[in-house]
This record gives sequence, C-alpha cells and structure tokens, in this order.
Amino acid sequence: MSTDNYNRPPLWFIIVIIVMMLPLFSWPFVMTSLDPADEYSTKWLMTVIFPIYAILSGYYAYKCYAQRKELSIILLCVLLLSYAAIGFYLYC
Repeated sequence: MSTDNYNRPPLWFIIVIIVMMLPLFSWPFVMTSLDPADEYSTKWLMTVIFPIYAILSGYYAYKCYAQRKELSIILLCVLLLSYAAIGFYLYC
C-alpha cells in the first residue's frame, strides 16, 4: 500500500456536499418541463450540461478539501450561486 498524504474531509463537510447534490434528483422533472421544440436553444444546452457541472463541483470539493479547504468552500459557494442562477434562468 502506498502511504499518500490524503486525509478524508470531516463528516460535516461530506453532509454539506450531499445536501448540495440533492437538487439533482429533481433534474428529470426540469428536463420534462422544457419545450422539445427548443432543443437547439441555449436554455436546453444549459439544462443538459448543468448536472455534469454540479457533480464535478461536488467531486472536486471533496477531493481538494485535504489540501485546500478554502478552495473546497469556494467551489460549493459557486455551486450554490449556480443553482440560483439556473433556477432564475429557467423559470423567469
């Protein structure tokens, strides 16, 4: 076994990441609310790409917590702001 210097994030941070990922379970309902005629629009593209961005943000926040705690928190804050922005973009 290799002796790498990786420490797991604390339990509270893992719970925060899981809570930040919970809105993705409602994403199929968001996809069905879109108009199929707008398949080539920016709104459709953003709706398809956003779950990939959210999952990668959570993954990178988890992985970089041991080395750079501030970066992990910034990633989750930007993800929270992105949830607000995509909700505003889709429903307003």
